[in-house]
Amino acid sequence: MSSSLALRTELIEIDTYLPLSDSLAFSLEQFTRKHYRITNHHQFNENILSPEKAGSLGIFYDLNNKIVGFSRICRHVIQIKDRHITAYIGGTYYDPRMDLSFTAARFCLAKAMRYKLERPSEDMVYFSLASTPTRYQFLAKLNNGIYPNEDKPIPELVLALVERLKRLNHWETNDKHPMLLNNQIPLLNPPSLQEESDPLINYYLSLNPNYYTGTSLLIYLPINLENISLGIKRVLMKMRPPQTHLQEMSEATFF
Repeated sequence: MSSSLALRTELIEIDTYLPLSDSLAFSLEQFTRKHYRITNHHQFNENILSPEKAGSLGIFYDLNNKIVGFSRICRHVIQIKDRHITAYIGGTYYDPRMDLSFTAARFCLAKAMRYKLERPSEDMVYFSLASTPTRYQFLAKLNNGIYPNEDKPIPELVLALVERLKRLNHWETNDKHPMLLNNQIPLLNPPSLQEESDPLINYYLSLNPNYYTGTSLLIYLPINLENISLGIKRVLMKMRPPQTHLQEMSEATFF
């Protein structure tokens, strides 16, 4: 897998309906079809692009202005008893020959920071669809408050949010685990596992051994300034030499 990073990110904010040109939507669908098992246009539009859902879309380009991946973040406001919680759901779609983990994380963390600074008193959480063991491994190393976690029981609030999100998004539960989802969109050619002895990889595989068939693990990450700052620090330490990190962050148009 190449460790090359996307060099440009196009950000599209979505308030009521996705303001996307037909040509760009077509390009995103064609890119996704090259790397994911998609049945038809309706599946791509409803399960990935979700143009009717508020949130953000980040499109990643290489030096030749070619799409190498994109992240879609959808926003839901959920009431649990007397609490209103804003839940963000993120999915990243990419060419598995490239490692876009840090590029996508930078995009999502920048958006999380912006949301939290604009609404400091609002309860916020983030959910990610982890379709591969390496995705879970990356998220677990990025955020200390991740669930499911082999060493901690899942809090009732997290499970309540998961159940509500399943209903809102018409997700099908896998009987093996409450945060395991059936009928998601699998990679055509999942990357081979390089760290089979890693405990995080093994834990994911214990929950989702058939990930390559289209089952995904829904991952919970808390959104607060401490976790966001820690995540940004870890991304910056891993991505590039320090001077390159700072230049890229200053050039990004996330804020």
